[in-house]
Amino acid sequence: MNQPSASTDIRRDLVALLPRLRRFALTLTGGASEADELVREIAGRAIQKSHHWKGEGRLENWLFSMMRSAWADEAKKRRRMDPDLVDVGSAAESRKPSNFVLNLPDGLASAFLLVDVEGFTYAEAAAILGIQPDLFAARLCAARLDLAAAGARTSERRA
Repeated sequence: MNQPSASTDIRRDLVALLPRLRRFALTLTGGASEADELVREIAGRAIQKSHHWKGEGRLENWLFSMMRSAWADEAKKRRRMDPDLVDVGSAAESRKPSNFVLNLPDGLASAFLLVDVEGFTYAEAAAILGIQPDLFAARLCAARLDLAAAGARTSERRA
């Protein structure tokens, strides 16, 4: 009887994580097509580099960190090519209630998603984003305050 290889296990687990990866990619990119492209890139990279993941810790931490690094690297490349370019994730296209989380300023949407939606601890989420836990806590607080204010504005308009 053959033992399944690590890449087979990663592929199986990767499929289960695709919706979560896409939600996180949306907070980074701000657009569905860019998010889908980022998820495809990270899924391919994870399969190619599956030998680097030793099965210690949570696979999603590794994948989310890989995604954040890839997006940061891509953003640096875009800024070098066109310094006047506005980052897609930072431009709020609309303030519809369904887009409140995606329209949070840079870094805030990801902080909110990782803790309040995905259930990561502050320390895990800070590691995924590559920032200090105290900075992460400040971003999460700012995200929650911004969402609360947006909810209050929406409630006042409906009344």
